[in-house]
Amino acid sequence: MAKERTEEEKATKKANGRAKRDNKRAALKEILAFVRTRKNVPEDVTLAVKLLTPGQRIGGGGPSKLKIFAALFSDKSKVTEIEIFTEFKSGRAEMRKVCVNMIKKLKPADRIWVRLDVVDEAYIVEGYGSDAPKGWAGYQPVEIEDTEII
Repeated sequence: MAKERTEEEKATKKANGRAKRDNKRAALKEILAFVRTRKNVPEDVTLAVKLLTPGQRIGGGGPSKLKIFAALFSDKSKVTEIEIFTEFKSGRAEMRKVCVNMIKKLKPADRIWVRLDVVDEAYIVEGYGSDAPKGWAGYQPVEIEDTEII
């Protein structure tokens, strides 16, 4: 049977885990800085460093996937699946998450309500802003007593 831990033991374990994770992250950043300062670094070493340092890109960061798709759907009201796959290598499962995140993670005024039209094999913008379009059957943010819960 599992040993019951006290709140103090749980807090200590959590703090130790955070410290270990922070130390690991600092070490990986130091390795990344070392690789950036060197010339003629072999390609396999550069790729290995990129894999070890998630979120840290050689040569600086770039815009997030959510921002890229928000800009794409702000410019176009209809984007085909083949365009998205060709450009971003994203399929339906990944795009389902992106469409939910454009509602869930963007500010209410910046939301983009996008749905998949299976017949046309295209993503269609249904509306913009905080309010769901009429007849919207997709993801809706949860609200309790006029406070949005994500």
